[in-house]
Amino acid sequence: MTASTPSFTVRPATIDDIPVVLDNLLDNSLGDLLRYRINPVLSLAMDMENSRAYLISTEDKPAALVGFESDCFWMHMCRGMEEHPVAFMKWAKRWFKQNKPDYLWNHTGIEYTQAIKMAKFFGFKILRVFPSTLTYTYLVEMVLL
Repeated sequence: MTASTPSFTVRPATIDDIPVVLDNLLDNSLGDLLRYRINPVLSLAMDMENSRAYLISTEDKPAALVGFESDCFWMHMCRGMEEHPVAFMKWAKRWFKQNKPDYLWNHTGIEYTQAIKMAKFFGFKILRVFPSTLTYTYLVEMVLL
């Protein structure tokens, strides 16, 4: 018997989602929050407060917390997408195309190759690589027109 792909649901994120999201963040997503030396709870709260934030979930756990902050797109990946990553990416790309503004940009740490590949899959183009003065690493600047 083959396992069926899960259905993903999306709804506006609330402050009450923060503990569940933090408990289910992928290690590199949590590392990204901690890299700036900001409390992860406050960092997620700020992201959600300043953005149109959405929680994407499977039946039993969050898959991602995403947001559009004016013309910037951000995403924190969670464990709910690990069992069916290809199905999640295809579903997320379709949802993203239906909900995105006309122009978006993003900065991603150069070490997050999976996030860069995902952004390219969503249609982002790489503009430049530049040093970050906050983290002493390099960032990749991307745009989607």
